[in-house]
Amino acid sequence: MSTYNDEKLRAVNIIEALRSGVPTRVTTSELPDLRPDLTENIKSDLENFSDNNIPTGRLVWGRYGQGKSHLLTMLEHIALDMNYAVSYITLSREVSCQNLFRFYQHVAPIIRIPDSKVPGIYNKLLGKNIKDLSKTPIQAENRYSHRLPAIVVECMLRAPGTDDFDYLYNDLMGNRLSVSEIRKIVRTAGIGDLMRGLPRFTQSYADAYFGVLPDVIRFCGFRGWVILIDEIELIARLGRVSRLKAYQNLDWLLNVSKNMKYPIYTIGAAATSLQDYWNSTTIRHNDRMMIPDLARERMGDDEENKMNEFFKWAESEHCPKIKPVDSNRLDELLQKVCLQHGIAYEWQLPAFEQIKQFLGNLSIDDPVRTYIRATIEVLDNLLITGNVPRIQTEKLIENSIDEDTGYFDEDVE
Repeated sequence: MSTYNDEKLRAVNIIEALRSGVPTRVTTSELPDLRPDLTENIKSDLENFSDNNIPTGRLVWGRYGQGKSHLLTMLEHIALDMNYAVSYITLSREVSCQNLFRFYQHVAPIIRIPDSKVPGIYNKLLGKNIKDLSKTPIQAENRYSHRLPAIVVECMLRAPGTDDFDYLYNDLMGNRLSVSEIRKIVRTAGIGDLMRGLPRFTQSYADAYFGVLPDVIRFCGFRGWVILIDEIELIARLGRVSRLKAYQNLDWLLNVSKNMKYPIYTIGAAATSLQDYWNSTTIRHNDRMMIPDLARERMGDDEENKMNEFFKWAESEHCPKIKPVDSNRLDELLQKVCLQHGIAYEWQLPAFEQIKQFLGNLSIDDPVRTYIRATIEVLDNLLITGNVPRIQTEKLIENSIDEDTGYFDEDVE
């Protein structure tokens, strides 16, 4: 019976993660960085991050299967190593970003921090002292569009280890308490005056939560909040009004218009098919034309200009396209995959050049994911039967970006 030492267990985890196509921290740390120029630019953004220099985020473009998710996972680990808190979220039927507060409800609770396997900042906040709050901008009068989230934080720090602390933490994560419940807790904490004269809190004040949380993250000793958003192309499935709202929210989160005053840095990954959709000549009103026009009709010339600038920025050199991998780098990656397969299943592999011969049907333009899966298929067959059938590739099925107003749970115009 085979025993699993740490090296073998790690190798099994790597191969199974690659087989499933789901990037993990162990795969991104073990396999070589295929695009160091891209990651270095983003590392530079993070290194230069400060109160007076909140860098513009980036969109990363690539064809389906070219490694966008793998890249975001790698960036997640880089940011964690640089002492940032990180939220990595993938758009889906349940998650869109046309409603900023609902997006917050998904992205806030999944925050990861360095040296912790538990999502969130509960334990870090639990150890903070109310006396230190005055050293932060959280109590500043006009920092947020609404003071309620900041009051929630102050009240939490006055009630550590109590049920009220838990209730208020859930509110900070987007699971809102009723205002009457918050008033009761605030009065018990002896700071009831802070609630006087506050306007009614509505979802239009979502940016207040997006402001308070990264300030709290700083308060807990981290450099800021990095938000990673995958499969942004799904925005195209929203109705036109919802698409406008989503682009406006992205414009703010990515700091395209330089209006971000909170320590947030956002990176998004999108399929190049979204650019095709934006610029299509077969659609009567593509998004490059229709969204700015809609913004002008509803909100005026300034918002039209903002949307025009957003699309221009999104297709600029600041937002790189993932290019096919250099053949030497690809060989280096596949050799690593072979090495891990040999360790995982304890067998002596043929020479790499012999394995490469079975991949002859693949094109240099095929996605990296296709090469990885084909290599694992070759290795599995060699290990089990000693024979390798002809490797046939098929085009990976890409998510549709056709407008579908029923796709997202929250998509209402």
